[in-house]
Formats: sequence, structure tokens, C-alpha cells
Amino acid sequence: MKVLVKFFVFDLPPGFADAELELPEGSVVEDVLDACLDLLEQRNVTMDVNELKTATVMVNDKWSDPGDPVADGDTVSIIRPMDGG
Repeated sequence: MKVLVKFFVFDLPPGFADAELELPEGSVVEDVLDACLDLLEQRNVTMDVNELKTATVMVNDKWSDPGDPVADGDTVSIIRPMDGG
């Protein structure tokens, strides 16, 4: 199945605002995050694993938890934790 992943507020190179991922049926949000890390590593893009794992995730504009399922055609938005001070 294919899902579209959109990255928000991450310091990524141009062309990494979104990605289409191929995942096995039965995948969950945690699998999407792992696949994102693999994709970024393949493209030699460094990202803090904790930053990605603590990000806010929405599936089709609804708040999601790591164990929530994803389906073919879903849009997964990953929003970096905000720093403040």
C-alpha cells in the first residue's frame, strides 16, 4: 500500500517536504516513522531519531498514536516538536 508523508517544521533539504512510501498491509504509524528514517538514511539526510519519534503525527488530519493503523492512500503529516523559550 502507498501512503503520502508530509514533513512540517523539520530542517530538511529542498525536495523533502513530502514523500510517498510503500508499506505492507497492516502497517501502523510507528511503521511509517521507521520507513521515514530508512528513506532519509538512504538519501544521506541526517535526522535526530528522537525528534522524529516525538513528533506529532496526524493521519488524514486526525491526531494519531504510534499503534494506529494506516491504510492505502492515507496522508500522514509529521509535525516536529516546537522549541520555545
